[in-house]
Amino acid sequence: MLELGVDEITVVLQLSPNYKNCLAISEWEEVAENLIDKFVKKSGFITVYGDMEVEQRPPQGYTYAYKFGEHNFYLAVAYHTYQLSMGIAVKLSAQALDYYCEATGLKVYQFLQKITEKEYTIRLSRIDLTADYIDEDVDVTGIYQSLMDNKVGIFREYISKKTGETAYKRSMMQYEGYLKEKEVPTIYIGSVQSNSRIRIYDKKREQIERKGVKFDKAIKCDNWVRFEGVFRHEFSHQISEELLKIKTDIEFANLIACTLAQKYRFMIIDNGVINCDTEYTQMLLDCISNKSFALKAPSSRNYDIAKSVAHIFFGSGVMSTLYKIKEIWGKDAVGAMMKYISDSLDEWKPNDDCRYWLRKNTSDYRMNYSDFDTFMRDNISNML
Repeated sequence: MLELGVDEITVVLQLSPNYKNCLAISEWEEVAENLIDKFVKKSGFITVYGDMEVEQRPPQGYTYAYKFGEHNFYLAVAYHTYQLSMGIAVKLSAQALDYYCEATGLKVYQFLQKITEKEYTIRLSRIDLTADYIDEDVDVTGIYQSLMDNKVGIFREYISKKTGETAYKRSMMQYEGYLKEKEVPTIYIGSVQSNSRIRIYDKKREQIERKGVKFDKAIKCDNWVRFEGVFRHEFSHQISEELLKIKTDIEFANLIACTLAQKYRFMIIDNGVINCDTEYTQMLLDCISNKSFALKAPSSRNYDIAKSVAHIFFGSGVMSTLYKIKEIWGKDAVGAMMKYISDSLDEWKPNDDCRYWLRKNTSDYRMNYSDFDTFMRDNISNML
């Protein structure tokens, strides 16, 4: 399966030129607050995420920000008190975006169209587009080796001035792989400072090692490799314009596939000559013409407690201690020990980190799991 989607976005709202030209800097803070109020009503952020509060960690470069509700992901709406040109930044992390899409049923293009307002313009300053190859046997280490051996290159289309025909020109991008246990599970292609960069990595491995929000999906597939293109500045601006025109999910998926294939077309090189597209690039091209794709399903599940439980079983020594008690004094002793721990919770005083975690995560857990048995079935049984 090839799944296409959006990982994270940052939207910038700029005061419409008609209003901007006659605005004094001293008036900007009041105007910014008014624009945020309009955006919040348009987006439904309070309904989806919770009440608006001051965020103590504004996005880089901004001085004042708001958050919504208490969650374990990052979401901020921010402005700079004295920099009108920076506009209002709406930064949604991957999990925050998934949470919104899951709650509203909207895709990213529908979200952008929903928040359109005559008093401000909308433009992305960053968008991460993803292509997930699930059970397609794409090998990240093999891709890295073929780049190293000059058997695969990255090309971009251009129109030949001589013939007027479409041709391909090799893009000599820098790339780096990160070795781990004789494999290269992650490759970065392109400069950090450039308008676009792509990361190719073993998503299944990443989710299982981190107990990420897609853990349940990761354990159900044999292999899962993600191509994640990060587009900023001019490239993200162009993508914004196209997203505001889109009418259907098919057009949305085609835009993702076309953008990734256009900027990062991996082609096989045979004796210095282009032979054909690689299988993974060909799959992108096929999904454009044959519509053979699926849009990424949003998921905002939280696996922090599951990770803690896994640590109890495998990393903390608790199981070893209980086993020793059982072997010396029998199973009744283990039950007595567990009752002692349970009773001790009534007197135990949580620290500030524990209280902060509960404030951030309780509502999300209760929303996703109506009772503890459901949580155990969906999480713990898969991890142990």
